[in-house]
Amino acid sequence: MNSTSLIHHHPLTKRLANLLKKAGPKAWQASDFAGVDQLHLGGLEASKALAQWLPLNATRGLDIGCGLGGTSRYLVVNHGCSMVGLDLNNDYIQAAQLLNSHLPGLSDCHFVAGNSLALPFAEHSFDFVVSQHASMNIAQKAVLLAAVHKVLQVEGCLLLHEVMLAQDCAQTSVDYPTPWADQHDHSHLSHWPDFMQLAHAIGFKLIKFEDNTMDALEWLHKARNQPPSPPFTPNIALGPTAGRMSANMLRNLQQGRLQIVSALLVKASS
Repeated sequence: MNSTSLIHHHPLTKRLANLLKKAGPKAWQASDFAGVDQLHLGGLEASKALAQWLPLNATRGLDIGCGLGGTSRYLVVNHGCSMVGLDLNNDYIQAAQLLNSHLPGLSDCHFVAGNSLALPFAEHSFDFVVSQHASMNIAQKAVLLAAVHKVLQVEGCLLLHEVMLAQDCAQTSVDYPTPWADQHDHSHLSHWPDFMQLAHAIGFKLIKFEDNTMDALEWLHKARNQPPSPPFTPNIALGPTAGRMSANMLRNLQQGRLQIVSALLVKASS
């Protein structure tokens, strides 16, 4: 699909195209779009930290729930990876492709619309899979992990940066809307021990783990006091309730309802 038809059919893409046009001719860098394509807690710095866990020989990557593609672009530009970003939201995929078209050096960065529960790739297609804040509204965690396990080569790795329920916290304790759900019926948060139990059963082993909850809370405080510079800000992708989502996330973290984790899991050899 050419850029003109993208803009015609996708409102998010049209908003981004208008902002790019208003900015005038410019040599854009991937980091210029971090305010709109690094929407997870911790932003671009969290992506950088997670990428440090990537094995040196891991070059073929899949970014599930990629949104507007910021993590995929970062890994291509800064780690020399060949990336495929996948998201169920076709508007996000079209917007990611538009942003790519304004940046150089991204011939190894591609985006496809698809379902993480039924990944449209052959077995052993990737050295690694990265997931940042992409599983919170997926009830079938075991199906998700099995799909990821299938497309990874043996000893391939899963890099996670995810939102979990805090210990002893119930789903209904979390305030909504949040970036992943407008009400608790649409949210399927997991406790980390339960998630890892599923992962072990499917064939993953845990290599590294960090609890990023306090770092995420500190980052969110700063982000609310010093929001990203216009024009590329989170409300472009999240819509008019972005402020409420941010306030609810702050309260959920302050009240100890959520746990933010990073982990490196490896597909064990048979």
